[in-house]
Amino acid sequence: MNNLKNIYYCVTRKINIGFFFIFLPIIIFALYGCQTNPAYNKKEFGIISSDEELKIGRAEHPKIVKKFGGIYTNSKLQNYIESLGKFIVSTSEMSSSNFTFTILDTPIVNAFALPGGYIYLTRGLILLCQNEAQLAGVIAHEIGHVTARHAAQKYTRNAGTNLLANILSTLTKNNILRNIVGQSSSLYLLSFSRDQEYEADELSTRYMIRAGFDPREMAHFLRIMEKYSVLMKKVTKSNVKISELLLTHPTSSKRVDEIISRSKKLIPINPIIGEEIFLKKIDGVIFGDSIKQGVIFRDKFIHKDLQISFEFDSNFHFINNPDNLVGLTNGKSFLTFELDSNYLSLDKKYLSNWGKVNPKLVKNFQIVEINNLKCITGTIINSENKIRLVALSDGNNIYKFAFISTNQEFQNYENSFKKIILSFKKIDSETSSNFSPPTIFIGDYFENEAKSINIYRKFNIQKTYAKEIFSIFNDLDRKKGRKNFKVKLIY
Repeated sequence: MNNLKNIYYCVTRKINIGFFFIFLPIIIFALYGCQTNPAYNKKEFGIISSDEELKIGRAEHPKIVKKFGGIYTNSKLQNYIESLGKFIVSTSEMSSSNFTFTILDTPIVNAFALPGGYIYLTRGLILLCQNEAQLAGVIAHEIGHVTARHAAQKYTRNAGTNLLANILSTLTKNNILRNIVGQSSSLYLLSFSRDQEYEADELSTRYMIRAGFDPREMAHFLRIMEKYSVLMKKVTKSNVKISELLLTHPTSSKRVDEIISRSKKLIPINPIIGEEIFLKKIDGVIFGDSIKQGVIFRDKFIHKDLQISFEFDSNFHFINNPDNLVGLTNGKSFLTFELDSNYLSLDKKYLSNWGKVNPKLVKNFQIVEINNLKCITGTIINSENKIRLVALSDGNNIYKFAFISTNQEFQNYENSFKKIILSFKKIDSETSSNFSPPTIFIGDYFENEAKSINIYRKFNIQKTYAKEIFSIFNDLDRKKGRKNFKVKLIY
């Protein structure tokens, strides 16, 4: 009994805190037991079983679908993804397990896996791939996360850290140490570790070779991703790496090349590339934003559900976010467009509440009618900025435009902003039902002819970055020297 008191005393006096760090894995192991890692056929301690992983996947699946805009319904593409995915699963260490493959209806470029074999590919990622081998590499990578039980490992480490935090919070009053432990535990929820990503790359190489695909296409796809990330930084004027795939999968093409080089002798003599079959499967797939979120079609924004549209010119490049539209300029000026479903009276007070200023500071207030819609407008000016607020109402919703500019730039973009407001209108059901969003069509590409007619100028997307988008989505840099080949056209 005295010995126990001495141990307790040492802990409370913070003399031997390291003891708990050293023996924490043993504590967890004793409490929960051993699990088998299918990918490496080795034992490892964990706090969730394979059955529990499946339950987690089932519970989280509807949340993921909702968060990413729903499921993209295209039977031809879905059947293709499922067939390809099941084929790769058959080469893995979980060949008898059921995997669920879901295409998410979003232009975001990403892929990820949940415990229990739930694999997700976004529509944007599929369209960025150039061939079947690249698509197979992405799927194989996500399958590798599942077979290596990376989610279970992450959950175990996180829970273990929380267990340590609880022990320390009970036995010590060292708040600084407790805060450090708490912060560390949250990091496990962000993404897989670099070591886990490396393992998934190794496993995807293994599965691709077994399935007969060329694993070198994985590295080519990552190079395309890196170019796409640079373009997105340019489009959004961001210094942050934009690509969701590169954010959650911190693996470089160089690192994948190193993994592949170690397996070079195992690559089949005539590995599958599958460019032609892949292009046939994506022919007719929607490009860009989901029609449920509203679509940017050349120089027009159309929202079928809300039955609204407006036009804009090349001074603005629009980015469609889940909660709003943002129109960026070449300067510091920008505009936002959003919906206010809480209908309120359109008056000067509405603009002052929106701009968070005293009503006296809302200048040039006007009430007008635009295309049979009530409209109010006003301007807020301070030492640096000039803000034009416009709200239009159809009696059910309020549609809000905010143009934020510097005092120096305001006049440069004022007419372009007016064009948007004056073109805003409700569209009838027949017009909205007949509208088709930008779509991928597969066609022939003759390099000399394409250069002479600027083929990308005919696309049904915004013109500002159409050339760069066409080049990256078709990987034209790699195809230099080829006289005639198939490409993704956007009409």
